[in-house]
Amino acid sequence: MKPGRIIIRSLALMLVALAGSAASLCAGSEDVEHQYASLREVKLELKDFVLPTPDGKMISLREEIRGKKLILVTYFAGWCHNSGYDVETVNELYNKYRDQGLAVIGVAEYSTREELREFIEKHKPAYPICVESDDQKPERKQTAHFKYRGKAGDKDRKWGTPLSLFVTSEEIKDKGETVAKRAHIAAGELIKAEVEEFVRRQLSK
Repeated sequence: MKPGRIIIRSLALMLVALAGSAASLCAGSEDVEHQYASLREVKLELKDFVLPTPDGKMISLREEIRGKKLILVTYFAGWCHNSGYDVETVNELYNKYRDQGLAVIGVAEYSTREELREFIEKHKPAYPICVESDDQKPERKQTAHFKYRGKAGDKDRKWGTPLSLFVTSEEIKDKGETVAKRAHIAAGELIKAEVEEFVRRQLSK
């Protein structure tokens, strides 16, 4: 093979390799690792709350759960890729089972208004959303979300989103600040098959 052809071939191979590296980098930035977690029963005091929605209204936990068989409170952050994955499963569960007695409330944590707006526009959660904390990150240990994480033994994750709490109607207290003293918690993305079986079982009671 002539020297000129060798050089051209070598350059072509280098360009292919570079293109492959760039593609891998792009895929890596979008295909971020999942972080799944199984449901487990935990003793805790789920407190009643009245929190603002992104459009300035208010959501009351007790009002949202009235007459429901099963309640899912899902804590998320607008910038969290695992929360973005998880909302797909939560949306599907809500759309499929809300007429059978499932209530879902999304609670935003540690997200600016812009981050939350982008999250809602991108993922289009079908369930109501409210905000417990904004971007005041040093105060995260004061949130109910942080306290529930502690009860679930969720100590390895820095921010702890997503975090899902399922509460059955049997556990709900009629009055008082404490809504329930027991919940099933997933400290990570929901495992779809597992959680759907749980939801079906609870709603059939």
